[in-house]
Amino acid sequence: MSIDGNKTSIPRKTEKQESDYKQIASEGSLVLLDARDIIEDIDTANSIKSSSWNQVSTGHQVNTDDSNKANKSILSFTAPYVKDNELTTTLGFELIITDKENNESHPYNAIVIVKRVQRAIIFQGGAALGAYEAGVYQALVEKLIEYDEDRSKKGLLTERRPLFDIVAGTSIGGMNAAIVVSSVTRKDSKKIEDPVTWQESAKTVIDFWKTQQQLPTYADLLDIIPFYHYWWDILHDTSKVFKRSFTELIESYSNIVINSDLKKWYEDSAANWSIFEPSYLKDYFIDGWYIPATADAARKYYSAKNIKRFGALKVASGIAPWSIFGKFFDLSDQLNSMPRADNKHFALYSLKRTLERFADFPIKTKEGEPRFLIVTVDVQTGDAVTFDSYTTQTKYHDDKNTIDNERGIEIEHALATGTFPGFFDYPKFKVNITEMGAGNEEHIFWDGGFRSNTPLKEVIQAHRDYWHKIRKHTKEEQRDEDRLENDVPDLEVYIANLWPSALKEKPLSFDHDFVENRKSGIIFGDRTHYDEQVANFVTDYIDLAKDLKNLAQRNGISHNRINYILNRYATSMNTIGETRQYGELLGGRFRLTKVVRIDHKDDGNDVADKIFDYSQRTIEKLIEDGNRDALIQMDLQALKDGVYNLIKINHHISSENGRKQDQGHQIEDVQQELYQIQERMKIGNGYDTVLDKQLNDFVNKVEEIRLNENPSSLTNEKISLITASKQLQGTIFTDPKESRTRHNPPEKRFD
Repeated sequence: MSIDGNKTSIPRKTEKQESDYKQIASEGSLVLLDARDIIEDIDTANSIKSSSWNQVSTGHQVNTDDSNKANKSILSFTAPYVKDNELTTTLGFELIITDKENNESHPYNAIVIVKRVQRAIIFQGGAALGAYEAGVYQALVEKLIEYDEDRSKKGLLTERRPLFDIVAGTSIGGMNAAIVVSSVTRKDSKKIEDPVTWQESAKTVIDFWKTQQQLPTYADLLDIIPFYHYWWDILHDTSKVFKRSFTELIESYSNIVINSDLKKWYEDSAANWSIFEPSYLKDYFIDGWYIPATADAARKYYSAKNIKRFGALKVASGIAPWSIFGKFFDLSDQLNSMPRADNKHFALYSLKRTLERFADFPIKTKEGEPRFLIVTVDVQTGDAVTFDSYTTQTKYHDDKNTIDNERGIEIEHALATGTFPGFFDYPKFKVNITEMGAGNEEHIFWDGGFRSNTPLKEVIQAHRDYWHKIRKHTKEEQRDEDRLENDVPDLEVYIANLWPSALKEKPLSFDHDFVENRKSGIIFGDRTHYDEQVANFVTDYIDLAKDLKNLAQRNGISHNRINYILNRYATSMNTIGETRQYGELLGGRFRLTKVVRIDHKDDGNDVADKIFDYSQRTIEKLIEDGNRDALIQMDLQALKDGVYNLIKINHHISSENGRKQDQGHQIEDVQQELYQIQERMKIGNGYDTVLDKQLNDFVNKVEEIRLNENPSSLTNEKISLITASKQLQGTIFTDPKESRTRHNPPEKRFD
């Protein structure tokens, strides 16, 4: 900006500026174009009197927020959906600004590259707990169909698409995924873009689990006797009260009676010659006081024990070992004489036959159809191995090991992902090993949960590998640098977690069942939060690098100079052990637009062997809980999206005015309230007075945001947030039976 007295002149686009300003956006997201991102001189940008944004591209006409003219430099709109199976679409805009002296600039050009977003659903492993995923999937199908129909009515989504583009899983989650993909792609099914197809697939998954429900065990029969049921609960509740009271009494007595100096003397001196640690008696009586189970926990314990010992119809049985001496000829080890589990040789106890009833193998799909991914473990190498319905070869161990699957994913591959040692058989596959000419070897495979029970990392890697490396690029894509750099669709992910992340009740117990139960939960629980953070962190760095590259191009830095930097070698290596160049980092990257986790909550009735509890009552309860939890998490995600948009809009408004506005602090308060709600919901989704108050406080905080002269985009987000929070309250505090009726509408189709 040049100043002549009080006159201000607008800098004009110079000959050095060889390229337009570029912004990458995901379809359906809020886009904000800010003049200060285009005009390098911030002082000039802040002195804008008026501005005129015009869309110059054709094909995708966007609806802009006219009220943003009050903010002079900002244009906001919702990114349109990409059409005709294209990966990106480019929107062109022209900006003309006028300063206080009514001087008008030459046009500044900006382009927005809108990327396609694909959906992925990931099913976790957990044997009988997989029934929870059937309920989750059913709810997600209904909610996402409603979401897409709403987008269609608003004119954003103009073509029908498959509801999910990737269906992945580990162990029983992989088998659920196989049923989903097989159901929507089989020859006699309706088109994969038809919502009814996906509704039918949800019904098929539920039927699969209802088929596995077992006849009532003796624990189920005893549990229906009121006296037996109430006896367990009364014993549990009274013991819990007595233990808490006794603990508080001991602590109070110790603090009052025992002199602090005497206590210190004993701990520092007398304890040296005592055979006991000072805390022995207290810990012995407190930690050794095991609170009896609840009635439902007792039912689950004995049902699982019964099924584990005698097998589960249509799931697994046992084969008595012909050598009872075992490996060490140790007759005292009862494990040597226990039956070895089997899941395919006996017709009435065959998970293989049950799965074949509901899924058509082999499963082989192509682009435009759902991609099926399952994870298993090569026992010999210890690698996680991902079988992919889009490819005919599976490579792992730095691409040195290869498994051919020309026909697609077979039933044996699906069983391999769920081969829990000691419960199922070990599938074997021929592995071609290129290292030192080893040739073919036969390897056995175990449950993928031992390496990746929540295969988010595998989904991210496979997604990038296919679109950036395996898929053939058209000549148009190869000639277009922007299309080549953005050749991987963005991804929104839904994860069904079977293992509770947090415990509901305290104190923690030292009994064996509790220890084994919690140990399994920690080992097999969701550990992908770090993977998500790393993916987003890398994406932010790539976005920053692309912005700096674009800034350099707009300021006349030569392509040769930029390419000289991009061709330099980095310190990191790619998946096959080769050193990367910096330019490789910019290509093939995509954004995780959202990761929605539906977590199975701890209800205080879990037992260590819960993965063997296929009882009818437990299976039905898991399906019901999964359905309800998914509905709640979808409503919660609407709050997260709304708060993120509030922050995004407020940042631009505050920067434009050169100071942080009042609503900035208010939005921070809203964000903090949302965090507290999320933390509270980790341990339960039922009625909770604390959660109810937090949601009311959240609504109050949103209503307190002062709008002043802010654009309608901020007003609309505020209204949407209040609506979404009340929707969440209604879902949480509605009786589950009413919720099921309300969220199971009659079948409907796109017109």
